[in-house]
Amino acid sequence: MMTYDLIRSLGLVAYLAFSVSLALGVASVTGGVSDRAIDRRLIRQLVHRSAAVVGLVALGLHIALVVLDTYVSTSLGAVLLPFTSTYKVFALGLGSLALYAFLGAAVSGWVRLSLARLTSERGWRWLHRTAYVGWGLCLLHGVLAGPDTAQGWALAAYGAGIAAVLAGVALAVSGSRHVLRRDMDGSFRFREVR
Repeated sequence: MMTYDLIRSLGLVAYLAFSVSLALGVASVTGGVSDRAIDRRLIRQLVHRSAAVVGLVALGLHIALVVLDTYVSTSLGAVLLPFTSTYKVFALGLGSLALYAFLGAAVSGWVRLSLARLTSERGWRWLHRTAYVGWGLCLLHGVLAGPDTAQGWALAAYGAGIAAVLAGVALAVSGSRHVLRRDMDGSFRFREVR
């Protein structure tokens, strides 16, 4: 049973880390043009990226333990090929799709400048937004796969993640109308949003 506790805990850590990352990623897009406002946005970006790394590490450990666990036999193929598991097919299929969405967002973030040069800043942003899909699929996967979803602590964890994302969206919507963009040379500039 200890393996199950670790699997569930790592899944929730990944979900919460991705929630923080998504919230801060959304919130870091807009803000003021003062030096302090730029510093706040750069700090949000740093924590956004750090939370994403924590989420990816927790997700990797979560998957490894799912495959190694013998109580419910789940092969690596069932993890990598959506909807092929023999246990909770739909819920685990959503988890597999979330994995691919997060990997897409992570790779696009990692090669941001190269991708923006090839496609455009807008093209890069659309690809990086797979994180939104991954987060939603991750939430559904946890709610549907976890037998303890109705427990108070699990509901609190899911609620905290939803609250964080909603707070990030609210901050982005209520922020100033200037959007900070990084140029190809790494410098920053502002663009007025109309």
